[in-house]
Amino acid sequence: MTATQWYCSVVGLFLLIRSLTTLLGAPAFSLPGSGWRAALQAVVGITLLAGLRTRPIPVVTAVGILYAIETALGIVGGDAILGVIPVDMRDRIVHPTLAITAALAVFATLRRTKRRGPVDA
Repeated sequence: MTATQWYCSVVGLFLLIRSLTTLLGAPAFSLPGSGWRAALQAVVGITLLAGLRTRPIPVVTAVGILYAIETALGIVGGDAILGVIPVDMRDRIVHPTLAITAALAVFATLRRTKRRGPVDA
């Protein structure tokens, strides 16, 4: 498995589990609300798991960009991203971590592809 495939598997499951545990707890869908964060995490988790079988490099790149943007908006917006998704201390750690590890996974996969020739990345 390539680094991007590992990212799709591990991060996809992490986000899906995190979203399901929040959704099972009857989250708020007010603004900002934890329900919106859980819904976004579910969509991203499902997208990553689907990308595992199709084209993980573009999927991981898109997720990395999304979380880089969320990191920046969380810093600028304070307690909420665009007034919709609440930002807590965990998010201030998780968002940049997901963005940085996505970039590292893409870089590692592209480097492997360049050295060994095309792989199912």
